[in-house]
Formats: sequence, C-alpha cells, structure tokens
Amino acid sequence: MITFLAHVRVRQCNSAAFEDLMSYVAAKTHENEPGVLYYEFCRSVQDSELYLVIEVYADAAAHRAHMATAWVTESLPRSSALMEGKPEIRQYVSPAAEPVRTRSVYDQ
Repeated sequence: MITFLAHVRVRQCNSAAFEDLMSYVAAKTHENEPGVLYYEFCRSVQDSELYLVIEVYADAAAHRAHMATAWVTESLPRSSALMEGKPEIRQYVSPAAEPVRTRSVYDQ
C-alpha cells in the first residue's frame, strides 16, 4: 500500500474553486479506480488556507493508472494555478511495498 499526504496552501479567494475541483476528482476516482483505496481532502481548522490531500493506492501500478486518467491530467494545471506555491508531499509505504519513484508533477 502506498500513501501520499500533501499539504496544499490555497488562498481564500481560490478556496471554492479548489474544493469544487478536488470534489470532482475525488468523485471520478471513487467511481472508476478500484486500485485507489482512499482519496479525500480536508481543510485545516487552525489555518483556513491549508488543505490536506490524502491518497492511498494498492500499489505503484494503481498510482500510475490514477495519474494517467483524464480527470487527473486535466485537473493538475488547474489545481496548480489555485495553489500558493508547491504542495508539501510525503510518501509512506507499507512494509514490503515499493515506493513510487517518479518525480512529483509539481517539480516539473
């Protein structure tokens, strides 16, 4: 199992658009990707401009498939435009799981 936790800063003026976009991506992911075990986002109580995106994949193949979907490839430039800076992304793996070794799309 592979888990990504991403802290994302979004200005208040962009929060509604960011939440709408993330809700759309989450819904499409839930409907179409059985290899994505969990995909959700939430906003910090202490800092209303800070979001946490949680993604859990069965394996690296499920992550690759997710990143190749139309809803992800179309949403990445839109979400980047709504963010303040780059997200802080951390990857966690279950024992014996292989981590995802590709660079973050936000580093390109």
